[in-house]
Amino acid sequence: MATTEYVLDSLTEMDRYVRQMAAATKPADLVDAVSGYLASWSKDRVLNIQKIDAGWAPFDDRQQAAPVCGVTDVLQICDSVRAQCIALKDSGIPPSAELLELDLFFFFARQVVEEHEPLSTRAYASIPPGRHSSRLAAVRYENVLSN
Repeated sequence: MATTEYVLDSLTEMDRYVRQMAAATKPADLVDAVSGYLASWSKDRVLNIQKIDAGWAPFDDRQQAAPVCGVTDVLQICDSVRAQCIALKDSGIPPSAELLELDLFFFFARQVVEEHEPLSTRAYASIPPGRHSSRLAAVRYENVLSN
């Protein structure tokens, strides 16, 4: 069970990366903040989330953060985490503190993306729930507006 001190420490660390995301002026800044946040997770924390995630979370078999190469990867992680939270809640299983923290962090990440790049002008395809990949394989579409 997570102690109050542990939860406060992880939220303080998350706050640092949320502030970094909020200050982002270009997509690379956002990607750097997300990558840094995921890399900051300890192996123990990753193991705790992998107990219930069936391999979809943004971490590999060695408890290392999956590469985040662009805004599309950020949004796919957002969708994956959100879908997992919903699936667990629908099954009557409470999401772990780690999963809820990821959900909160990626909620903020989505807000930053949408503030800088409206959804209507972004080339992005959501991965349907249940088809998530730990390697963040993406289906990418050309931006219809650029044609």
